[in-house]
Amino acid sequence: MQLRDITRTPGRFRRLSQILQVLVRHGFGHLVYRLKLHEHLPIGRRFLEKHVPEDVPLPARTVRVLQELGPLYVKLGQFLSTRPDIVPEEFISEFCKLQREVKPFDPRLARATIEAELKSPINKLFAEFQDKPLACGSIAQVHAARLKDLTEVVVKVKRPGIEEVVWSDLDLLSLIAERAERIEELKFFCPTMLVEEFYRLINNEMDFVSEASNTAKFYNLYARDPNVVIPRVYWDLSTSSVLTLQRMKHTSAGDLALLEATGVDKKKLATTLLRNFIEQYFKAGLFHADPHPGNLMVTREGQLCMIDFGQVGHISDDLKGQLTTALLALLQKDMDLYIEVFTDLGAIPEDGKLEALRLALRETIEKFMGIPIKRIDPRRAFFDMMKVARDYHLILPRDFVLLGKSFTTVTSMARQLDPDLDLQVMVAPFARSFFIESLSRERISRLAREGSWHLSNLLSHGPREARQLLKKLLTGKMQVSLRHVELDNFAYELDRSSNRLALSIILAATVISSSLVMMAKVGPTWQDMPLIGILGYLFATIMGIWLAIGIFRSGRL
Repeated sequence: MQLRDITRTPGRFRRLSQILQVLVRHGFGHLVYRLKLHEHLPIGRRFLEKHVPEDVPLPARTVRVLQELGPLYVKLGQFLSTRPDIVPEEFISEFCKLQREVKPFDPRLARATIEAELKSPINKLFAEFQDKPLACGSIAQVHAARLKDLTEVVVKVKRPGIEEVVWSDLDLLSLIAERAERIEELKFFCPTMLVEEFYRLINNEMDFVSEASNTAKFYNLYARDPNVVIPRVYWDLSTSSVLTLQRMKHTSAGDLALLEATGVDKKKLATTLLRNFIEQYFKAGLFHADPHPGNLMVTREGQLCMIDFGQVGHISDDLKGQLTTALLALLQKDMDLYIEVFTDLGAIPEDGKLEALRLALRETIEKFMGIPIKRIDPRRAFFDMMKVARDYHLILPRDFVLLGKSFTTVTSMARQLDPDLDLQVMVAPFARSFFIESLSRERISRLAREGSWHLSNLLSHGPREARQLLKKLLTGKMQVSLRHVELDNFAYELDRSSNRLALSIILAATVISSSLVMMAKVGPTWQDMPLIGILGYLFATIMGIWLAIGIFRSGRL
């Protein structure tokens, strides 16, 4: 959406102005001016509160802005915490403090939403429904309930009207991201790409069918594993706005004292936790991307329970192969192979810094090579690698970064449960197994079949398309479309300047005409003065003041 479209919509114009005022209030006034959005601030805010708050670090001020702007921006901060390859570590630490809990909405609205979505009275759907929510989020809240057979479930209900609020704010975020791309210091953060990723994330979270599908996939994946429990999805009680899941009685996997008190075998739990996530990475190609202690639980029987599949990562065969090769290279201390795999994952800069990148990766990895596996801090190693990616402007695949964060989180939890857990013993068999499988006759045959199809398709359609292209070129019908990234803004500014010039001419003509009428004293009068002349002066005065305010607000006197 263009800026002129947003500013012509009163609700969005007010929201944009509110966002800009919050930025100015927290010391980001200079950013508002560099984004060329200051003209949408109230006049009184132009020269006030442009100072930077004392003794408040930049990351903390950023978190305050997100918290003040509302739940969607809190979720934006949580999303940014998953991109340590782009966002510096000090910001990641602050973003991780953002809380998801928000004020609950009226349970009567929740009941109305359930009845409208499931097309039945709530007392016919559930034997019991608790109005007090178990948890509240920016998009939905969760209620406890019982089915007619007394099975305990949780019902996730979308907030009424949340779609309009979310899409409106996302339009404004897209606008700000497009402006930020033009600022050299912000270009590296890839604001447009991040907003597009955030849009896809929110789009998935807004559709509960997507979360239900992910939950069902994991339920089927672990259906025969006695050590892992996944909530069951009740499809007949679920829609895009209502999600009904089996309720699990559990304890947080991070509550070590309670696990000890209940007699849970922590060593066995640590092995189960790490083994199952490694299987997700190397076998399933689908992994839980948000495995914090609130989403990893332990049942009374000591089983691992995974919940909340709103964020799921996917690993393609290519990414899986690169991951396997990288792990084997680390285990065998083959630094050159590891560096090659790592550089293949990102966009290598074309500015001649490839050798410097290789050296930085080698220095970072070799810091950990002489340390026993059990003494290495996976989180520290991961963030050090991400710092190299930031320093050399490598934008890694999002699923690869999510995998790294997921693995470091799970590894840290497993080590808390069992400090003697040997990562190498756990990971190496899976990596070798996948490596051998990737060289199997079946996989090579499948790749050959896929390659032959692409080749035959190229041979079949290539000559015809090349002939059509050459024909257009020879007849002069070849068309090339060019789009200048700054041209839209230039056209908008030119259009606005033309309108102001036209209005100035009209006002000048109005003043001259009114003066002639006043001198001629024609038409109806008021207190011996021509009424038409008075109205002309009044119109010119009001429009002149309005024009002056617009010019003053633009900051271009």
